Amino acid sequence: MQSEPNPEGQNSTGSVQIPQAASRGGAALLLLSAAVLLLALVSIIGMKQLAGWQAVLLLMAGLGIYAGWAKLAEPQYFLHYDANGVSYLHRHGSWHLPWHSFLYSGVPQLNQQSLAYIGFRLTDYDGFLQPLPLRLAVRLMTEQRELYLAAIRQGCSTGQCAGELLAEGSYFTTSKQQYNGVKAAFGWRMQQLNRQTGFDVFVPVSLTETEAAELCRQINQARLQLIQNTVT
Repeated sequence: MQSEPNPEGQNSTGSVQIPQAASRGGAALLLLSAAVLLLALVSIIGMKQLAGWQAVLLLMAGLGIYAGWAKLAEPQYFLHYDANGVSYLHRHGSWHLPWHSFLYSGVPQLNQQSLAYIGFRLTDYDGFLQPLPLRLAVRLMTEQRELYLAAIRQGCSTGQCAGELLAEGSYFTTSKQQYNGVKAAFGWRMQQLNRQTGFDVFVPVSLTETEAAELCRQINQARLQLIQNTVT
């Protein structure tokens, strides 16, 4: 499974894994950059001053090594679903959604434009927030800040105050528990994003809109089948 969701990611246990586009080519880039670095180092042996092209080679090699390492640090698969639910895999941690903890997945929109994400409409905030690693929560809030601000701007266009929407309380309370700190901030954002998009949790995807919609259809179909099997 390379560019779109398909059965290639399904293994013998019935689980489906969606490849991470960002992780591809990391080893090749790292090796190529290391070779360029070696060439640049050999070329400056015995020289008193760097030539311009040598400086450029060293810079390019350094950037390439960093980019290759960053690609290798990404999980091979970014999304995984099986009989237990859906999991998102990030280099800073992972989160898991049991099938009963969300209603559906879909491609979110803002200002009638589809976003490069798939979203999940949760039914149980506590089931998601309680096991959410703090490090991952902080990273996701940073990476998805533009999404959050875009949602806030849409809220302002409908007459809501930006300051009111951006305000994050010190506490976030559900029917079962009160959260503070990072998880409170994350909970507030989930709530605001839900109001503007209809979804609470987001996963960035490197897929076309059609491919993302197909992935969501597969997830929703698996959810319905597994819930029906559990009930019966």
